[in-house]
Amino acid sequence: MNIRGLTVLAGVGLFAAFFSCSSDPEGPVSQKFVDGGSLGIGGGGSFRAVIPVEATTVRIPRGIGTRPLLGLGELKGVRFQAVLLRFSPKLSRADSLKTVASAQLHLPVQVASPADFAVKVTFNELLTDFKDADSITAVPQVNLTPVADSLGRTVRDLTVESLNFSLDTSVVAGWLTRGRPSHGVAVLLAAPPDTSGLIEMNARERGTDPPALHVQFTDGSDTSFATVADYTVALFTEGGLSVLGGVAQRIKFTFDLSTLPERAMVNASFLVVKTRGDQGLGATTGEVLLFGLTQDFSYHLYAPISPDTLSSGFLTGTGVDLASFDPLTSAVVRMQLRGYTSDVLRGARPNNGLVLESDLEASRLQKASFATGGEDAPHIEVFYTLPADFKGKP
Repeated sequence: MNIRGLTVLAGVGLFAAFFSCSSDPEGPVSQKFVDGGSLGIGGGGSFRAVIPVEATTVRIPRGIGTRPLLGLGELKGVRFQAVLLRFSPKLSRADSLKTVASAQLHLPVQVASPADFAVKVTFNELLTDFKDADSITAVPQVNLTPVADSLGRTVRDLTVESLNFSLDTSVVAGWLTRGRPSHGVAVLLAAPPDTSGLIEMNARERGTDPPALHVQFTDGSDTSFATVADYTVALFTEGGLSVLGGVAQRIKFTFDLSTLPERAMVNASFLVVKTRGDQGLGATTGEVLLFGLTQDFSYHLYAPISPDTLSSGFLTGTGVDLASFDPLTSAVVRMQLRGYTSDVLRGARPNNGLVLESDLEASRLQKASFATGGEDAPHIEVFYTLPADFKGKP
């Protein structure tokens, strides 16, 4: 049966029997309820409603600069486009009088997945400074002419076995003497990878063997400068319904609860989604092997202050659910709405929709994708009861 546009799948009577309010058979209350039959009572019922939702992806201007690993490559539609490195090359007075004989950029690669994965990169001078605390979602401006090696080559092969790359000594000497602007280096993918894979290297946040600039002088002495800031710039290159940590992307769900009966008493309600395990990214190989992290995708579902995706009020709100699921397995996930649905029905809060985000958005590069059509499309599921209907006779 249908009630005000809702699909009712089951109905159960709430009242099975009525008892005397007094042990005295002559009492007026008992006499009126049992013998008089003057008050008719209709049972309520328990129901399940399925409410469609509209889901929209929203790009968020937030990146990660404090991740302990840097990466280049592409996984599940997430392209690790660039690694930014900034040094503070300050020479002692004695070293400032020396001549640079050779210079190398040290990239402490730890993991390539798959093991034979490789990428071609260029080293381009950055034209502006950056900090780890910045939210960088696109490659900053760079000098379009890459820094060459000692033989004049500009495109390099980056693999798990290639850790040190020579740099033009005149360029490095300019950085050291302040005769040339030194904002850092962007290690850029020279072209999109032919296959899916990722090369990961230590960031300075790992605390050991960071990226560094090694310089040798003509007198045989040398010096090194570790990074003072480093950053992975990641881009999301695919469409579909996905929520991402680190890149970042959230999903806004909008729906209409006004079709529920006004007298509905909500017992439970859920936002129901179907994950697409073939498109999920829980953790990189480096995160699993080096830090023992799991593939679990931790999410935060909240009711935003504002429904306007361009306002700051969209980025925060009242928490509704906080849990995790396996993004690599295709399965139905029910996110509990708790008191949210009841609050909206009784006017205690506005219906600004719901927003799903990665709870590790500021620290992990993760991705969860969801089905969008048919019976697997996102929807709201509400279990509710109706109160008994008292129909007195005159």
